[in-house]
Amino acid sequence: MTKCESSMARVIAALVPLLFVSAAVRAQSNPDDAVAKITQFNKDAVAAYQAQKYDDARKILKQALDLSDTAGLDQHPITARTHIHMGIVIMVGFKQRDLGIKQFKKALEIQSTINLTKSLVTPELSDAFAEAKAGASGGAPAAAPPATEPPATPEPSEPPSEGETPAPAATPAPSGGPEVPSTGLVHEPVTDGKKGSAISITVGVQADLKFDKMVLAYRPEGATEFLGREMKEVADGRYGAEIPTTATLGASVAYYVEADDSDGNAVAARGSVDNPLVINLAGAHAAVHKPKEEEEEDEDEGPDHQYFVGLLGGTGFGWATGVGDTNHDVMISPAGVAAASLFQIAPEVGYWLSSSLMVSLQLRYQHITGTTDVFVNGKDYHTANYAFAAFAKATWKFWDEGSWHPFFSLAAGGGQIRHVVTFNKLTNCGSSMKETCVDTIAAGPIMLGPGGGIFYDLTDSFSLIAEADSVIAFPNFTFNVDINVGVSYGF
Repeated sequence: MTKCESSMARVIAALVPLLFVSAAVRAQSNPDDAVAKITQFNKDAVAAYQAQKYDDARKILKQALDLSDTAGLDQHPITARTHIHMGIVIMVGFKQRDLGIKQFKKALEIQSTINLTKSLVTPELSDAFAEAKAGASGGAPAAAPPATEPPATPEPSEPPSEGETPAPAATPAPSGGPEVPSTGLVHEPVTDGKKGSAISITVGVQADLKFDKMVLAYRPEGATEFLGREMKEVADGRYGAEIPTTATLGASVAYYVEADDSDGNAVAARGSVDNPLVINLAGAHAAVHKPKEEEEEDEDEGPDHQYFVGLLGGTGFGWATGVGDTNHDVMISPAGVAAASLFQIAPEVGYWLSSSLMVSLQLRYQHITGTTDVFVNGKDYHTANYAFAAFAKATWKFWDEGSWHPFFSLAAGGGQIRHVVTFNKLTNCGSSMKETCVDTIAAGPIMLGPGGGIFYDLTDSFSLIAEADSVIAFPNFTFNVDINVGVSYGF
């Protein structure tokens, strides 16, 4: 080591203690900052624990306890909560029951009324906590007390839907816990709702009720745990929140409303974990998703009726340019808009990849009338009486609610579209060879273009359809628009 390096090492060695002392002074002079940091450490540790990253959770909690000691918060409730979490991690993650009980006892020495964090309770932890509490009080082991959920470590709420922000988790009391009084809350239970729709819940609060926050807890059908979000004041003395659409995909959804104090303890509630209020859901239609397994709760599985069969019919018009199909040595002049007479039919089969996106195959058969044949040198030249094309389509439906569903589509395919044109200068057509020639002009064979329209649901399976489809065709050019109406069936 050089002389310079040796001097630098001595300087660093002298500065390190000063940095720790400075941090301690800052923490003691700003206890609120230290509490906030320890609170965040607890949140991070709970998240790591729930992800089964037990080593990470223990390291984070060790940091929290070190900061608590440095900041002089040894007897603060947040330190007691940290010991609770450390005990849980040690017991569940490292199978060291005795060490976990010691952590519980440390928590009880700081805050004798503390209980297990509600979202992490298991029978094994409850028994160990009861033993720790009995040991701390010098008595025999008693039944585990009801768990509580501190504000520092809220239970994760459900992932937000599009356009939503995460809400704080509910803090339901465990099964078998004491009944929370409903005094102070005014709420008319909601008993009916629409499947696949958000449900608004409101509650009135009497002036003498003291609480820190109002929580709406809800449990989708088939789920084992309640999710939750904080209710916001929507009027003087009234609070509101929504049960989101992701929770209303089954036949029912359970909920309750709870007023919590600053420690996360319920002071009043309407409904509970054991006796929730239940909303019966009805009115599902083809666009409503089926719920997946709980771990895939927010993914889109697709509508109830995934297969689509439609039959449409209508007529169209477009820009006609070029030479006739039969009178192929005659060019229309001037080019212009012409009808795609008489009508076309367009059967379609598809598959809904999600409630809003369908891929399909659509055929277009065009029946043509009104043309005149050509007789030359005793030979009869018949004009075309049909055109055929096929398209691959993608259709996006704008919303699922109600019976009306606007949509937009893109199509690409091949074939022909024919427009009926009149060659006024040719008068030697028809059986008399004295009629004005009416011919067709074909466009294609490459086609693509957008479309749009609306579905109207008659039943869960049957819908009416009205749509307009535009097509640009080349190298034989046209820009064509078809107006179609029809019906569809989903299964």
